[in-house]
Amino acid sequence: MQTDSHTDDFIFLVIFFLAIGIIYIAPTLVAFRRNHPNRWIIMVINIAFGGTIIGWGVAMVWAMRVAHRIGSTSSGGESGLNLFINDVKKIQLVDPPPLPQTSTVQELERIHDLLVRGAISQVEFDGLKAKLLGGASSQ
Repeated sequence: MQTDSHTDDFIFLVIFFLAIGIIYIAPTLVAFRRNHPNRWIIMVINIAFGGTIIGWGVAMVWAMRVAHRIGSTSSGGESGLNLFINDVKKIQLVDPPPLPQTSTVQELERIHDLLVRGAISQVEFDGLKAKLLGGASSQ
């Protein structure tokens, strides 16, 4: 009878330590399952500092955090050390190309079309037409 008690205790201890081990490496499992770009660093932090509540919590929060990889098919680069994946990239703003110049006739047709569609009133049409023809005569 005593051997059954030792066997039961041994099975309980194995299951207990297995459950504790899975909980201990949960941040690493989450990071690898989500294919996180910093999964190797998360694993090192989890193993080295997971025994502390803070180290385990940091690793778990980092593993659960979303990393935006727009249009990337990479799984974290060659080294897996993409610490700055979410950093803002500096870009240079350039002026747009100039709009093509339209002739007076084209502008008159455009504002007449606006008048026909009811987008502008007759008074607005006359004002735009006068401004356009006044500007065209000075050119």
